[in-house]
Amino acid sequence: MKKLVFIVGVMGLLVGLLVPAAALADGSVTNSYSDVTLSSWGSGNLPEVWDLTTCDLTLSYTIDMSGIANAGWAVTEVGLRELCGPNIDPNLQGGWMQSNYVLGASNPNSLNNNDMHLLSKHGWSLQYYDAEDADNLVSPYWSGANYGFWFDRDGVDQWQAAMWGMVDGDIYNTCGEYEIVINYHAIDNDNGTMFATINGVQQGLYVGGWKDAEPEFYPAGRSFEGDMTQMQVFYGRGGGGGTVELSDITATGCLRMVIIDGCDTGVVDQVSDGCNTISGEIAQCAADASNHGEFVKCVSHLTNELKKAGCITGEEKGKIVSCAAKADIP
Repeated sequence: MKKLVFIVGVMGLLVGLLVPAAALADGSVTNSYSDVTLSSWGSGNLPEVWDLTTCDLTLSYTIDMSGIANAGWAVTEVGLRELCGPNIDPNLQGGWMQSNYVLGASNPNSLNNNDMHLLSKHGWSLQYYDAEDADNLVSPYWSGANYGFWFDRDGVDQWQAAMWGMVDGDIYNTCGEYEIVINYHAIDNDNGTMFATINGVQQGLYVGGWKDAEPEFYPAGRSFEGDMTQMQVFYGRGGGGGTVELSDITATGCLRMVIIDGCDTGVVDQVSDGCNTISGEIAQCAADASNHGEFVKCVSHLTNELKKAGCITGEEKGKIVSCAAKADIP
């Protein structure tokens, strides 16, 4: 069985990894994870390395923010960041949903902006949306007149309830609990787009002021940056006291594979040592070898160590060494 290493920050708790589903027809897999409890400044990440250039990735989870003690931009971040990026504010190294408990006020007969959800690529700046679909970017745009960003934990009045897009239990009466789905797509190796729904609600921005109608920029997504070939799911939060609960966490996408000079080993890449991957260590073998024999010997030694550590099986070792032997390296 492969060794799975969980990196959990201070006051963050992840309880186990559930068995992944079988690969789908497009090569993607769905992994489901156990719940995470985050106290103030807790953070962590999941071990798998995903390759967005092979196929799109969908990350879904439920976030319960009702346990946060103090409002006032109490921020929780969940999303993707490149291998070895920080688990809080991985600025310009990924894309994530920033969920903020902003207003503690309660009025069951009027709309309150209690919680805000914002797709981000920077923890405190670059607040805009610029994707009209997965592959097409537009000029960065932001408006205070928007839909699908602000949510009310309790009720609204009868006129507010009748406005366009107002859904009981989704936009208001949320109780601080939200089902988040983020769809990720790689434009190239260094740039991607992401779109999200919150309680099934798509996000949109009005142009020329608010209207009781569908926004002009809808659905709205945004671009993000980072190494699309090696992304990991991360989570982290700031202050605010109390706890945030993450549950029903699933990721569907293509895991990064070990490929040597175009030869696909069929072995899933993984973090092998600190911030390095199996692929990264093989690349180092290639860089250090003065001839092909040295390269194959290095890969053979590496895979022996990985097998001893329980990271790969004997069959997987054989596949990796076979591809190394066929490679035109160096």
